[in-house]
Amino acid sequence: MSIMKRIGADGKNRWLVRIESPDPVSGKRRRITVGTFRTKREAEREEAKAITQRERGTLLLPDRTTVAELLDRWMEVDVPRTVKPENLVTYEIIVRRHLKPAFGNVLVRGLSVERVERFYADLQAAGYSSSLIKKCHLRLSAALRLAKRWGIVSENVCDVVKPPRLAYRQPDIWTPSEVGAFLLEAEHDGMHPYWSLAVETGARTSELLGLAWPDVGLDSGTLRIGRQVVRLLHGTPIIKQDAKTEAGRRTIRLTGAMVESLRTHRRRWLERKLAAPEWESAHDLVFCTGSGRPVNARHVRRSFDRLVRASGVTPISPHGMRRTHVTHAIGAGANLKAVAARVGHRDLTTTIRTYQQLTAGMEDELMGIVEAMNPRRPAQDAG
Repeated sequence: MSIMKRIGADGKNRWLVRIESPDPVSGKRRRITVGTFRTKREAEREEAKAITQRERGTLLLPDRTTVAELLDRWMEVDVPRTVKPENLVTYEIIVRRHLKPAFGNVLVRGLSVERVERFYADLQAAGYSSSLIKKCHLRLSAALRLAKRWGIVSENVCDVVKPPRLAYRQPDIWTPSEVGAFLLEAEHDGMHPYWSLAVETGARTSELLGLAWPDVGLDSGTLRIGRQVVRLLHGTPIIKQDAKTEAGRRTIRLTGAMVESLRTHRRRWLERKLAAPEWESAHDLVFCTGSGRPVNARHVRRSFDRLVRASGVTPISPHGMRRTHVTHAIGAGANLKAVAARVGHRDLTTTIRTYQQLTAGMEDELMGIVEAMNPRRPAQDAG
């Protein structure tokens, strides 16, 4: 153990702290530099802290790993073991757009609770949702758990940090008239049957993009859902044979108008296939590119946003069509279990808690029931 006085580049005194610690492999004693400090009192304090850590077995070797380097190692080593390939892109976006710009050049050991909480406050002030901030917290915390496991840090600052509470905002859905306005505008779109199916079935985007013609029963008027088109972190979209959940493998009945629309789409699809110089025929996807390959969900989103603007309806996400389907089906008196099965939910609580929303029609119906429960005679005229 030693504290040595040094002269810094600015000519002022500095205090270098070193302690001795046995090598865990060879058992030989080695000298570890704890750091250089501005005052002797600070140096003595850090020396005592290092000695305590040595006795507890938590003393860390010098390390200059930055947060950016840690995040890269975490994405390369740890994330692929627990995250599905199709979900990696959301992790990469959080790391690239938010965590690296905020902490990239900071040493992992220099990351403080205050700095992280200030980052969350800045995100809130910039108008980011509490959901996104929560994702930033979870990703950073997971990377720091890896750093703790590897001996880069002794504590995970995110265990102490208080992220903002999740503020749930009820997402918008369409009224029946807005659904009609959107589908009217979409009639001339190249993927028109896709939009009709999304509204009529409440299926997920990945499920609709994964539909192949063998899944479509034009004679029986049914649709079999089981595979998905997913987008990987790198490369083009791929077909995933498994449904999202066990309940995701299901058969949906279609209206007669939808079946006729799909028949027309089928004829045009065959014409495109015959005219195409190259065609990917492995799956015969109902909705595909000009060469038969899977459609990227990003292209669907861009087309959807364009149609929403053109039709003048309430801006929602493509997933909002699924919420719209569930809400209006239940509001019209559909059986809850049948609705849950139609949209691929394993239990009714997901359908009710996450997807069903209160509409004006539901409130009117409730008020009618309440009034029937409390019949009142009109007041007699006093005259």
